[in-house]
Amino acid sequence: MYRRSRWISILLGPPPITSHLEYKTAVLRGGLALLAMVVGLFYITIDQITGIRGNEVYYLLAIGGGALTLLLNRLRKFCAASIVFMVIINATIFLFADNDPHYTGIYTYFICTSLTAFALFGYRFRFMALVFTLISLALFLIAYWTDTSLVKREVVPAEMAHLYLTINVTISFITCVSIIYFLIKVNFRSEQLLTQQNEQLSQANAELDQFAYSVSHDLRAPLSSILGLINVYDLSKNEEEKTHIISLIKNRVKKLDEFIRDILNHSRNMRLQVSYETVYPCLLVQEVLAQLNHMKDFGKQKIENLIPESFTIETDRNRLQIILSNLISNAVKYYDPAKPEPYIRIEADKNKTHWTLTVADNGIGIEDDHVKNLFTMFYRAHAHGEGSGLGLYIVHEICRKMGGKVSVKSQYGEGSEFTVTLPLNNLKQRE
Repeated sequence: MYRRSRWISILLGPPPITSHLEYKTAVLRGGLALLAMVVGLFYITIDQITGIRGNEVYYLLAIGGGALTLLLNRLRKFCAASIVFMVIINATIFLFADNDPHYTGIYTYFICTSLTAFALFGYRFRFMALVFTLISLALFLIAYWTDTSLVKREVVPAEMAHLYLTINVTISFITCVSIIYFLIKVNFRSEQLLTQQNEQLSQANAELDQFAYSVSHDLRAPLSSILGLINVYDLSKNEEEKTHIISLIKNRVKKLDEFIRDILNHSRNMRLQVSYETVYPCLLVQEVLAQLNHMKDFGKQKIENLIPESFTIETDRNRLQIILSNLISNAVKYYDPAKPEPYIRIEADKNKTHWTLTVADNGIGIEDDHVKNLFTMFYRAHAHGEGSGLGLYIVHEICRKMGGKVSVKSQYGEGSEFTVTLPLNNLKQRE
């Protein structure tokens, strides 16, 4: 999906176009339709200045064809728009070429129509492109080699030869160069996308290898621990010891459940498209806090939700909830009991283009050596950390998918500050 300027919206209309090639071709088609209309008006003006009369109806044919093409383009009738444009433009050029003297250079427009056919229909509809190219060639040969004119009208006088030759060749040259540039740009963009996809595939394969190894290890570890505790439970005859073992089993099951939840969150983020809606971050923070109140050490810090209740943004609510859950739970998990007044501070702000979410704490902080790897999959910054090592990686991937970023400032022994920066999205303007 592409953000568009006002004039491109005129060419394409309101519905979104998701395909890059289809979008670019639609822009070219609309631009050529506008060019045909402008050129028709231009020739009417030139003929009025030079005193040539009677050609207005043929120029109006080109103008009407451009207008009809533009309408079909806006209605997403792309194939029909291309056919209409090629038929009317070829017919208009032939009507002039069949009658005008050779010195006007009118035949150069047939080169434009041949290039236009392949640019508009592309490789997918190459048969149609070839048909219209052959039609252009046939019309040129008929107009050039036959003496019988289908229409009788006033032609360009010899003294105007230089003027009309210059105009025709210049417009043909500009049109041909523009079409070739379009084809080269589309090809370059396709190569860029292919290179980017190959890089992403290589990264995904590397992450998949790491993911498979870490998941198998982190899933088996609590299961092995649970099996061991069950064996101890069966052998124990002390009720107090059995109660303690059950508590340990519950704790291992809870850790296993959290790990599986992190995997699911990562999977959903990679698989699902970003969905925007109006969100009140202040209320969402309250919901997240209510979900985390079961955590060990929750409530031992002063939690300051400084986001105004009236503060709203358009974002993906589920993804923002995952971001808040991970950042706040980390702040709870790694609080510093030695601090007289431990706190977690949550703030948000926005400017014309972006909005920021900040979660700061005065916990144990992060050592400098760990900061650079903090958002890596399965990386644990603290030796005694009990998390999956996926939380901050998921935050990073969510931000990346939404066109933003996450950064951290931390000093070991003092605390940490995580800042999420995401682009503003206007629901009324977004396609």
